[in-house]
Amino acid sequence: MPALLNRKPEQRSQKAKKSSRVNAALAKYLSTDIWQESWPTTSSYTLIDTWKNEKRNWGHSLHSMASRSGSFPPALADYFIQRFSKPGDTVLDPFSGKGTTALQACLGGRIGIGVDVAPEAYALTAAKTICVEHNLAVKYLRQLKINSDPRKCAALLKEVPDNVKVFYHDSVLAQLVSLREELAKDFSIGYLSYDEAPYFELRKPGTRAQYAQYWLGVLIGILHGSSELSLSVACSHSFSMAPGYVRKYSAEHGLEKPDRDVIECLIKRSEKLQTDGANTRPGRAILGSAMKLPAALTETVDLMVTSPPYFTAQTYAWDNWLREWFMGFDFKDVRKQTLHTAVVDKYSEGMYQHLAEAYRVLKPGAWAFVVVGDVIKKSITKLGKEKTKVEELIITANIIATEAERAGFKVEMIINDDIPPTSRYNSSFLKQDQGLKLDRIVCLRK
Repeated sequence: MPALLNRKPEQRSQKAKKSSRVNAALAKYLSTDIWQESWPTTSSYTLIDTWKNEKRNWGHSLHSMASRSGSFPPALADYFIQRFSKPGDTVLDPFSGKGTTALQACLGGRIGIGVDVAPEAYALTAAKTICVEHNLAVKYLRQLKINSDPRKCAALLKEVPDNVKVFYHDSVLAQLVSLREELAKDFSIGYLSYDEAPYFELRKPGTRAQYAQYWLGVLIGILHGSSELSLSVACSHSFSMAPGYVRKYSAEHGLEKPDRDVIECLIKRSEKLQTDGANTRPGRAILGSAMKLPAALTETVDLMVTSPPYFTAQTYAWDNWLREWFMGFDFKDVRKQTLHTAVVDKYSEGMYQHLAEAYRVLKPGAWAFVVVGDVIKKSITKLGKEKTKVEELIITANIIATEAERAGFKVEMIINDDIPPTSRYNSSFLKQDQGLKLDRIVCLRK
């Protein structure tokens, strides 16, 4: 374990001193002096025109396509895109999540590329970075043959797991399975496979394939939640809840599964998503691993803005099991592709592989900004018959910085970014003193 990994805050402050080795490209955005720890360190609040000054819902309406755990705000992505790339440049996020960086890059006249092993992340990134106008997309959607009568979809409904049926009215479920079949005629939703490794990308898709991709992304955003357009029994928007819990809670509180017109819900949702217009600059979405990026990307990327899996704090596949079911995936297969571990050495090695790939695809002199959060690692130690609970602060940014230097990067700075309690992972289920308390942005240069 690196010596700096778990140094207590008071130890860090004792070692701090004014820094005189800040890269000039970063220094011009600082409003105050920064302090030197193992690497130059500052606060996001000291940055000139910091994204912290923006409203919570800042950004294009397409950014709200879906809620997903562990995402950073569009204003953060835009801050670095505007300052460390120029129009026409290629901007990469190898852990694209819901496609925030890729979309913001496209909106800024760049080529946004999002890579992710999670199928729902791929779908959201694709839906946001293709150029589809609402009215034309609606014409396509209304041409699809959708059944709302469960009797006409009996064969398809037999294949639906009981855990899925917990969430949906029979009529809604019939519409969902028939819609999935219709979309699959134009875009191979149910046939994406990790066996096509190392990555999958639908290059130069036809018009109907683009429409299918767009509606898949919109559907993922309303597949579960509690809004008037959500298709499931009232539950979380951000993550797929445990079916056993939803079944019990619904029974105890008399919750009913809504009977909705799926097509009309999709149209209303799309209309709201395109309040600010459609994306007009195409990007790229790739289903694949950040640890093995396409060879063709070598030294073609001008900027990377990303947030890799947080050490021990996320269960990405399980959090999206319902969305993955709709796309024809088993979350257990997806989980095998993700890096979710509480073992420091394993996490460190995974981050090294990712950063080595990032170093390969970035152009010489290019910047990379990696957002990670401090986490608490809980364990139990035994001394004879006595058991003691131990909580250990893991400063993930130190792991990233160490492995980045090993991969060849220069660590220019670490920006500490406080997380408001309402923005922490699964914040609606946490007390004020729980959850990730501090994000840190590791600023790297090749």
